[in-house]
Order: sequence, then C-alpha cells, then structure tokens
Amino acid sequence: LDVRADAFDLRLDGEVLAGLDGGAGVLLSGAGDRLREIDIEAAIERSEDWLMPSSRRLKGLGLQVRDVTGRVRAALGDQPSFSPEQVEQAFNRAFDAVAHGRPIDPSSVANVVLLRELVHHGGLARVTLD
Repeated sequence: LDVRADAFDLRLDGEVLAGLDGGAGVLLSGAGDRLREIDIEAAIERSEDWLMPSSRRLKGLGLQVRDVTGRVRAALGDQPSFSPEQVEQAFNRAFDAVAHGRPIDPSSVANVVLLRELVHHGGLARVTLD
C-alpha cells in the first residue's frame, strides 16, 4: 500500500488493484472541523467500497505500507510491523479520541480506518511499515 497525501495505491505483485485519488481527504469528505463518530462510519463505508473488489486477493498476505506522510507510523507506533490486533487497537484509540472530543489529526484517523478495513476484509496476517 502506497500512502501519499493525495492518493492511496494498493498493489499486488506490481499490479495496482485499487487507487484512491485524494487520499485521506476523500475518506473524510463532508466532515467538519471537528470529527464525529458519523464521519468515521462514513470513512469506513468509503474504505469498504474502495477495497472490496480486490479484498479476496489479499487473504492471508502481509501488507507492506510505504507511507511518505508519516501519519500511519504516528497512528500505529514506532515499530516495524503490526498484528491485526494492534491495528484494531490503533483504530479504537482513534475512535475513542473522536468520540471524546480529544484533538487528533483527521488524516491519521482516515489512514487508520483504511488500514483497519484492509486488514479486516482482506484477511491480512500482518502490516509492515517501510
């Protein structure tokens, strides 16, 4: 998965399975200055629409993430790889921050939502950050 400020590209063996122009901003389109739980639900739905056509091809694989924004690492933590449970925990932390009105970077939230949905629906075994 290539994560840029302006796009996400999901690749498998060099083939682009899915591209999302606009990056995190697209997932949170319509969100106001302060994120709400409904904004996260909308981002989940948009993520699922984006990834579902190719999710079966990912079953059991590891996901390599190249994140030039640094937001994925900021959201997940400073280690080289993460289990599905750790990705879910990062999502729960982001959701909790939004639900309780704590400051959080909307783009980081969107990136965590996308990763969580990829891990969940793709049946991914691990997420590794470059």
